[in-house]
Amino acid sequence: MRALQTQTAAHRRDIRTPIFPDFSRQVVCIEGLLCDAVTFEEAKQRIVSSIRETRRCNLVTPNANFLRLIRSDPDFRDAALATDLSVIDGMPLLWLARLLGIPVRQRVAGSDLFDALWADTSEHLSTFFFGATDDIGYRVRKRLSEAKAAIECAGTLSPGFGSVESMSDPEVLDIINDAHPDLLIVSVGARKGLLWLNRNEHQLSAPVICNLGATINFVAGSIKRAPMFFRRAGIEWLWRIKEEPALWTRYALDLVTLISVLLRQVLPWVVYRSIHRPSATQLAAARIRHYRRGDDETLEFFGAWTQQNILPVRDALAVACLAKGNLVINVDGVSYVDATFLGQLLLAYGYRRRMHRGFLLGASERRIRKMLRLHGCDYLLFAGQPGLDTVAASEPCDAAGMLGSRKVCEGKIASGGTL
Repeated sequence: MRALQTQTAAHRRDIRTPIFPDFSRQVVCIEGLLCDAVTFEEAKQRIVSSIRETRRCNLVTPNANFLRLIRSDPDFRDAALATDLSVIDGMPLLWLARLLGIPVRQRVAGSDLFDALWADTSEHLSTFFFGATDDIGYRVRKRLSEAKAAIECAGTLSPGFGSVESMSDPEVLDIINDAHPDLLIVSVGARKGLLWLNRNEHQLSAPVICNLGATINFVAGSIKRAPMFFRRAGIEWLWRIKEEPALWTRYALDLVTLISVLLRQVLPWVVYRSIHRPSATQLAAARIRHYRRGDDETLEFFGAWTQQNILPVRDALAVACLAKGNLVINVDGVSYVDATFLGQLLLAYGYRRRMHRGFLLGASERRIRKMLRLHGCDYLLFAGQPGLDTVAASEPCDAAGMLGSRKVCEGKIASGGTL
């Protein structure tokens, strides 16, 4: 896309600031992680179309390591939610999703996406690699130059082992932007890479930014990718330990988290779902109320919400998420929610964080708190309140998180209730 580079180099600065909430995304909550339920081909086309249209697409690839980190690191958790495309990279997450009854069709590994873009001769993508060592960077440039593949190397940069702050120096960002890449590959570790991306996304001009970890090492040939059998069987981690023995500690900790989540959340939810699954009548009776006071928007949800009646939820959040003040959501009237409904709440929270605006979730009923806990997203009850760069609510909130006085807004949301 070299022609695209020259035509839009100056224009690309325009995509640094706007955040356009997209609630048409087919997202789900997998034990606290936001994941897009897309196929491999759909994810690839999303990347290609974002480059063609110079539309921002921040891609993350959650795996079991993410599942552990979001439970111990709120900053990482918020960064993982503030993305445009989040594909299931790890087989354990796919297994958990299927146990939970979540409609996820297949694993979408980040390295496989890169390989597919590399092999697609119909597109020529200029790519910048941020991470690893100078030697790895040299090997990447050499290999891509010799391969004459669809992916061209726009540059490489080794940030060393500095902090997120030091890697965010304007000179570093200028080096990346001056290369005018279509695609920016960040390979400085999952935590540091996501925090760096979250801090600097508004100052980076590449349309697509991917936090792909070991991909740069695979391209350089310094680490061999696991054979297909290992990947399909979900034991790629054994191969990675063979290639990088120091990773065994990380995988051991991830395994402990997986077992804990399985026993304390996933299996209890399977039992809960079998007992409390809503009927078609209950789903049809679900409704939404929308209140506005000043710059604050409040949504109240009532009844049972699942993938089957999710459209009104998307519509309501798409409107309310644009609030200049706080977005206040109350779910005390909810009798049942599934991973699709909670995925939309995670999406709203992530967008509000990126927009530096408030998000408050009210849930005082024990029933709904239990459902949030079993889905691993009870952090939403507290995450949106402290430390936000936003105007405080115009009125104090009661125990349920609702504003003291409210004004009903006129209108309808499809068949799902009143707006």
